[in-house]
Amino acid sequence: MTDAHTGEVELGWLGWMNRILMTLIVLALLAGIGLSYRPLIHQNQGYRERVQRKQEEVQRLEAELRRMEFEIRALKTDPRFLERKIRELGYARPDELVVTFKDTVR
Repeated sequence: MTDAHTGEVELGWLGWMNRILMTLIVLALLAGIGLSYRPLIHQNQGYRERVQRKQEEVQRLEAELRRMEFEIRALKTDPRFLERKIRELGYARPDELVVTFKDTVR
């Protein structure tokens, strides 16, 4: 049958089935494209996690570097700090007696 106003042929239920079939085909193509990008999405996520771990490691190393720079500066300029570090290594002045305690609790 032909629509008098537009001149289009009405196909009835076949037209609807054709539209549904075309919609399903388009959805299947979109799903296929999405699934083909899935490995890339996982790979990208892995890269982001690795970058995050590296950034955390850089922050940790920068903090350690600042601590070491402070310690070097203090060893060069502060005699009390230098003496404390030397004592932590177990050294004493010639006229001092070093007493160490052992932890016997197990």
